Amino acid sequence: MSTQLGRLRSELTRLRNTRQMIRGISGLSLLLQSALLIFVGGFLADWALDMSTAQRCILLTLMIAVLVWSIRKFVKPWFGQTDDLIELALNVEQRHGLDNDLVSALQFEQPEASHWGSAQLESAVITQTAELTPQLKVFEGLSIHDFKRRMIILAIVVALPTLASGLFPGYFYAYLNRMLVGNSQYPTATQIVHVLVNGKVAVDRNGRPATEFQSPFGHPLTFEIRFAGEYPEPSTSRVHLESLDSSVTTDVRLELVYEGDTLDKTDAAKRTVVKLGSPMKLIGELPRLMDSVTIQAFVGDARSPKITVHATPLPVIAPELSVTPPEYVRAVTAPAERSESKRALSVIEGSRVDLTIRSLNKALETVELTIGESVYRLTPQDAEKRQWTLDVANTEFAVVSETLRYQIQATDQEGLQLETPIHGTIRLRTDQPPRLAISARTRNVVATAQPPIIWSASDDFGLSRVVARIQIARADGEVSESEVEVAASPKGKSRQTSIRGTYPLDLSAMKLVKGDELKVTFAAYDYRGDAEPAVSYSEPIQLQLTDRQGILSGLLETDEESARQLDAIIRRELGIGDSK
Repeated sequence: MSTQLGRLRSELTRLRNTRQMIRGISGLSLLLQSALLIFVGGFLADWALDMSTAQRCILLTLMIAVLVWSIRKFVKPWFGQTDDLIELALNVEQRHGLDNDLVSALQFEQPEASHWGSAQLESAVITQTAELTPQLKVFEGLSIHDFKRRMIILAIVVALPTLASGLFPGYFYAYLNRMLVGNSQYPTATQIVHVLVNGKVAVDRNGRPATEFQSPFGHPLTFEIRFAGEYPEPSTSRVHLESLDSSVTTDVRLELVYEGDTLDKTDAAKRTVVKLGSPMKLIGELPRLMDSVTIQAFVGDARSPKITVHATPLPVIAPELSVTPPEYVRAVTAPAERSESKRALSVIEGSRVDLTIRSLNKALETVELTIGESVYRLTPQDAEKRQWTLDVANTEFAVVSETLRYQIQATDQEGLQLETPIHGTIRLRTDQPPRLAISARTRNVVATAQPPIIWSASDDFGLSRVVARIQIARADGEVSESEVEVAASPKGKSRQTSIRGTYPLDLSAMKLVKGDELKVTFAAYDYRGDAEPAVSYSEPIQLQLTDRQGILSGLLETDEESARQLDAIIRRELGIGDSK
């Protein structure tokens, strides 16, 4: 390849690079113009419509789609063009009114041109073109005006967002944050500093809402909103609540709470404003949270992001009390008494009470039993922590010896507790003493008689023995007492709860004489294991010592009295009596 046309090639290459640069700047200018128009259009739509996060995602997708279309339609053609040196040479020839010398020279300079024809002609054309090159104005006809115009447009396109970000930084950065699916709000006259729900931060100072927020079902929902800037009208301060299915909505009005001297009066605007360094506080309360809701605070022209508050159900538990009575009671009753509904129980003294707690709706973190000043923790019995039991070994439930008042509280893994602790009472049920009765057919006896004493004894949980106590008051004033075992429950067998019989009182061995008196009293003892048994006494029976004549006289008196009573009955029935 000849070096005679090096200058021409250099000039044409410069022309090609310059044209390429102009097309690149033009394409870049159109790209930035399109992006700016789309950016401004998106801002106006978001600012005017106050779009939600989902709507902003759709808007951002639409903006990207429009930008891609604009690039393919207007920008891509500028970058898809390339210039060939031969074509540039033709353009130069046309502008200078030349024949095809430039193109011919460039073609003759190629190595394969030696096979085309006369070498002398090729050399002459190349030499003539090389001598003509210094007089050629290669850049003649290139439009600098269009280039300058596009450069000005490019500068304006770059300057506008820069100027906007400097003049309105709040709007600019809020829009960028919102387009990145953030939660920033556009600047307002009143600024919400933060939002507290039930004392916890729901919206922080940067406008970021809490990702997860829960509140106990049925509990109050309290709101505290700190704000700064322009003082809002009272009617504009509220918290809007809406159920997740949008079926129920309500507003909670907010009341202003003053905290010191935080207000300034501006003479020019005649408006009350709040110092940024001293935010004011608004408070409100929803009495009961009955469903999961979204909440949004409105203070003046400011509004917070929407926060979802999930109504978390409180723990629901079912206590189960199992009563194991003392051993002597178990011999005549069921081994254990279980109750899943009663909170107040009556148990025999010495009984053992076992406690089991079942959670009906969720896993629990702790379960506590309080008896007086003592607090005992139950132990989980399954991996899901739904069933808990009490180790009663070192508690008052191990051996109940007095009336106990207890309280049960459960805490779930979110820190929520029962709406009200479960209260109950365990009272002592008295083991009643034995019941005993005796009777005799006659009260007058002779010294050699064996009058039968009929007796009957019973007890709730078993008798151990029955004895007869005999007191003799002799005619000479001497008094003596003796005791005879009448019945006894056999050892090693179940205790009888009811015993009855006839005891023949043998008087012959007592050396009694006429005029002596006997007082017979029976005593019944119940069975209480190792504890002291309870004893009951019957009404005493008085026996009078007499002789045969005395017994006959007594029988006669009894017959006469019976006859008088029978005669009185007959008279009443026949209507016979003394007339007046």
